[in-house]
Amino acid sequence: MTRDPLRVAAIGVGRIGLFHARHVQEVGDETGACRLVAVADRHGDTAQRAAERLSVGGREPVAAFDSPAALAEAGVADAAVIASRTRDHRRDTEAMVNAGGRVLLEKPLADSLEEARDLAAWLEADETRRQAVMLAFQRRYDQALLRARELLRANAIGRLFKTVSVLEDPEPPPPGYQSPGLLADMAVHNADEILWLVGGTPTAVTGVGARLHNQRIPGVVEEDFDDVLVQMWFGDEATAQIQVSRNHVAGYRNETFLYGAEGLIHVGHFDQDPLRARVDAFGRDHEVIEQRAFALRDYGEPVPVFIRRFGNAYKAEVADFVARCRAGEPFAVTHRDGLRAMEVVIAGAGAVRGAGEAASIVLSGDAT
Repeated sequence: MTRDPLRVAAIGVGRIGLFHARHVQEVGDETGACRLVAVADRHGDTAQRAAERLSVGGREPVAAFDSPAALAEAGVADAAVIASRTRDHRRDTEAMVNAGGRVLLEKPLADSLEEARDLAAWLEADETRRQAVMLAFQRRYDQALLRARELLRANAIGRLFKTVSVLEDPEPPPPGYQSPGLLADMAVHNADEILWLVGGTPTAVTGVGARLHNQRIPGVVEEDFDDVLVQMWFGDEATAQIQVSRNHVAGYRNETFLYGAEGLIHVGHFDQDPLRARVDAFGRDHEVIEQRAFALRDYGEPVPVFIRRFGNAYKAEVADFVARCRAGEPFAVTHRDGLRAMEVVIAGAGAVRGAGEAASIVLSGDAT
């Protein structure tokens, strides 16, 4: 365990990476546990612009590097939040880990399932590397979803037999965005959420998809689908559904439904108030078990819709990453979780391309 502030760098400072960097600074301001010391980005002068923006207001100057390799070689950081392009996740992670750093890695684990398995095998092959990577599944740090999980564990709705996780964006990805496919890009969060909430191992999957609206917009980022429904089975005990779409033009929609033998838990509502996340738990015949609303963060400026919904969770995730790095502790969410979620969505994508033909799922190891 170290008493010194953790020196943290941000790699890839586009829209999500810049918020990770800001959250590192905020956690440092509030706890003294970390410092944002550097940013790195391969895209033109992006790193320099981000460094200048993050250094204002009397803050400690933030160094700028034009590549993650240069950052790693400089040895200025103990840890890094990596939010570079998905195709760069593996080499950026390896560069930081080889330099002795620990990494908070944005989803998905890698650009393809094969590459994700190769990266996971490389991490598993060495004891130090095995503890080096935390996957950025911020939903596990969301207050509303954590409360839903507590209600499940308290048996508030009895045996869980069905889970539905919905994620629908109101608009296409920004120009220049690199997507490995709708399911790998979006649904990997839903898959991890389901694995985390259900706690079991899915055995089979099927799905259907379409290109209905988003993919007909001129100049839009090319993806395989813009609307997908995936169903998976957990043996004979439970089912789960993932609904993801780029076509919810009325606004961002993020909801989770948990069906139990004695009731229902519903997280999130699509309504006129985007700055709260509701949890509603009902027993039989509309009996109210619990109804709560969790305030979301108002950044005071326009932010991406997923930041508005999960800003508090992203910051809590960074705080946990910093605390575990300083204490030398294992991470609660690891590359193994990232690989399992990716195996689920890739199996789902295969089933969708197979016109809904059911496919079996074999996951790598056990979730941590």
